[in-house]
Parts: sequence; C-alpha cells; structure tokens
Amino acid sequence: MIRNFRPLAQALGLAFGLSALAAPAGADPFVKCVQQQLTDLGYAAGQPDGRLTQQTKGAWQALRQAKAGTALLAALPPLSQKTAIHWCRELPALKTGLERHMPSAAPVRILADTPNVEKGIRQAYDKVLRFMDREYGIVLAGHIGIGAAGNTKDVQTYVRRLLRDMSSARFNPDASIAAHCNKPFGVAGAAYLKFMYICWDNPHEADNAWLKRSRKWLGMMMAHEYMHLVQAELGGARSEGFHSNSLRARMGPAWLVEGSAEVVAARFGKRALRLRAPGLAELHEWSLKSKKSLRGMRAHKTVSTSGDYDFAHYAVHILTRISGEEALFTFWRRLNAGQNWEQAFKGAFGVALAEFETQVMELRKRPGTARAYISKMRRKQS
Repeated sequence: MIRNFRPLAQALGLAFGLSALAAPAGADPFVKCVQQQLTDLGYAAGQPDGRLTQQTKGAWQALRQAKAGTALLAALPPLSQKTAIHWCRELPALKTGLERHMPSAAPVRILADTPNVEKGIRQAYDKVLRFMDREYGIVLAGHIGIGAAGNTKDVQTYVRRLLRDMSSARFNPDASIAAHCNKPFGVAGAAYLKFMYICWDNPHEADNAWLKRSRKWLGMMMAHEYMHLVQAELGGARSEGFHSNSLRARMGPAWLVEGSAEVVAARFGKRALRLRAPGLAELHEWSLKSKKSLRGMRAHKTVSTSGDYDFAHYAVHILTRISGEEALFTFWRRLNAGQNWEQAFKGAFGVALAEFETQVMELRKRPGTARAYISKMRRKQS
C-alpha cells in the first residue's frame, strides 16, 4: 500500500518564513511578474524592474477598477511588495499566457544524487503540476528547488545549497534532515517555503528498476509536499519573516494542514496513478490508531504518527465531502485576507472550527455515523 510511505513534513515548521528570493536591492521577482502581466493586459506598468513604482501602482489601480466585478481579484489584498506574489499568481485567470511571467514558469531546480533520481523527481513534479492545474486551477507562483537522495549527508548538502542560493535565512537544517532521513526501510519528505527534500533508505545507486518502482510512492509524496507549498503561498506564510509571530497563524491547525495534503495526495493517486483511494469507512478505521483529539492536533508537530495522519485525513475527508475540495484552498485564501482560523474555517466550510472538531470525535465513537452527518450538513448548507 502506498500509504505506508507516509510523507513526514515536520521540517515544514522550521522552514516556513524564509525571506524572499534573493534579488537586487529594491527589486522583487513577483513585482516584476505583475509589471509584465499588467503590460500584457494593456496597462502601462512601466519598466519591469521589480520595483513597485507609482506608475506600476497606477496601472494596478486602473486594472482593479476595470475588473471590480472579478471576485477572485476583489478578494486579494492591495498590491505591495509583500502581496505581489498573490497578484502574480491570480492575474493569469484574466488572460491566457500571463502565467509565463510567473517565477515558477522557470524549470524547477533539482539537486539529486543520480541522473535517474533527477529524472524521477522531475517526472513526479511535472505530473503533480499538471494535476493541480487541471483539478484545482492553481499552481505555485514562486520558483522552488528540490533536493533528493538516498543518503542523508547528500540531502543535507543539497538543502544547504538551496538555502544559500534561494534565501537569506541563516540556520543549519542538518539536524532536522537527519531526524527525518536516518530511518531504515522508509522514505520521508519535508516541504519548505521555497523548496522540498525527499530521502529514502537506499545506499545503492538508483537504477532503472528503482525508477520504475518509485513512480507511485514518489508521485504521492510529491503531491503531499506540493500541497504544503500551496498552503504556505496562499495563506501568505511564504512572505513572512523567518521568526515572524504571524507565521503559524498563516498555516492553520496542523490537522487541517496535514489532512488536506493527504486528501490531495489521495486524489492524485486515484486520478494520475490509478490507485485506489481509501473510503470513509476505511479512513475511520485507520483513524482509531491515533490517541489524540482533533483539537489536540492544532499546534505544530502534533501530527506525528501514522495514526495521527490517518485521523487528520479522515477529518478533512469529511470536510471535503460536505463542502468540496475547493473549500480547502478557500480556507488559506481567507487566512491571507487577514481572517483568523475560526473565521476562515467557518467561511470556507460553513461550520465552526471547535464545533467540527467536537463532532468528529463523536463520529469516531460510532462507526457508520459520518455519512448521516455529511448528509445533514449538505442539506444545511444548501
């Protein structure tokens, strides 16, 4: 079962908040993206130099007035260097071709220990990218890097290099990587704000047989970690400082963060890899392995065991059966708009956060009751 290869994303918390992609003083890659997009839309944004000039702001104001009825754009915060990433990501909805200006349009940077590993990583990433665009209409605006190897020291070297080249943050990730990767007979992954790493217990060179065997688990892990990057970007965590107090607030409850990534990975497995996705009854049974309450898995690092991941998956599966998977992205967009967890949760899913957490704990006690709850909530929301 692919589910045995559980992505371990706890290093996510260490890396959330890395500063913006290195650029000349006063320049910003997302401001440059918006300038180019505005120009293509017919608004005189000025020289695409990554500096938020008055001319760029004027072009943006003109666009916003002309597109006042566009709900997605109306929900975005005013343009600033910090929020340009969101405008860069959403403006392509107005015109085909604008996506070419996003930093993410550049090939993903991959540091791998063998050519076959690089090939496998690139294939998995491209497949997930197409899936996210097709299924949810969303891709990252920001450029990312990926480090991958079957040796912990190699992964540490790759991540340090990515940190050096893509961030001004100063910290040593070696201990966190070792905690994830120094585990026999398994694989692990972690999503950072601008990159991810994937490691596995494989001291031998990845041959063609490995490449074939890895297709499924690597794809599932890539989908899980990519969803974490989407959460960080939509919620605004990518734009926060490394030690920002608002960092955690931009991500949401840990069970929702991890459960959403599990739901997206399961759908990817079904649609792109032709794997069987677990159903409600199966997820309920697996969730019982967790000894925690849902509320007890709000804080960082509280989703830690296989059972915890299954419980989070079960809870988010119920949410999406009620409100649809698109509501997951709505939650993080609302966080970016300044709402707190409770406001964003109620707005996205139509139920209070604490009320839902309590209800799910009751549903776990009585097998088979979740379907009735889902039906009731659907009727209530309609």
